[in-house]
Amino acid sequence: MMLIGQEELEKLSKVCIVICGLGGVGSFAFEALVRCGIQNFVIVDKDNVSASNLNRQLIATMSNIGKPKVDIAYSRALDINPFVNVVKIKEEITPDNVEKLFGNIKIDYIVDAIDDVAAKVALIKFGTSKGIKIISSMGMGNRLNPTLLRISDIYSTKNCPLAKKIRSALRKEGVKQLKVVYSEEKPLKPDYRFLREKTQKRHVPGSISFVPPVAGFLMAYEVVKDILGW
Repeated sequence: MMLIGQEELEKLSKVCIVICGLGGVGSFAFEALVRCGIQNFVIVDKDNVSASNLNRQLIATMSNIGKPKVDIAYSRALDINPFVNVVKIKEEITPDNVEKLFGNIKIDYIVDAIDDVAAKVALIKFGTSKGIKIISSMGMGNRLNPTLLRISDIYSTKNCPLAKKIRSALRKEGVKQLKVVYSEEKPLKPDYRFLREKTQKRHVPGSISFVPPVAGFLMAYEVVKDILGW
């Protein structure tokens, strides 16, 4: 309130933000927005916390392994602000269910922190077609330098394989612009000898504790900035 004033804080309390994905990026974006005074959310993640999440996800602790991410994130939000209103959706976002999940919700902003290309494109297309503001996270894996993270339009990104795939798909869909957070750092090649979980596949990127959270915080900043018109 000291920084933005009571009127602006009240404005934040009335908007509804959809957080898609509660991993290394989305979990930090969600909590940062809760701590900013935003009170209305829809959070979506199909997964439970696993041991492989411990290196980078805010909600991942030994005591939370096996528990639904949406439940843990909601519990933390409620512990921060007892007036928070959160709709939890423990479901995978797919091109077939985006409209079903979000079509009947009044949404002010979408935070896209999911990994699947087809689902991201469908979510972006949905938000764009509905006139909903959206920011998407590009690839944060296989990077070490958080100072190389940038906010940009998707068509101005570089050194990001995921952004390249999304750009190509969005061109075909006629989407002409999209705000994204991405890394200018060229991806490192992970050493798959260190894979621990049998469920992990060899295309899974490596990750470190201080890159995805910074992306999440940047997304939270952009959401607040756009809502308040800074």
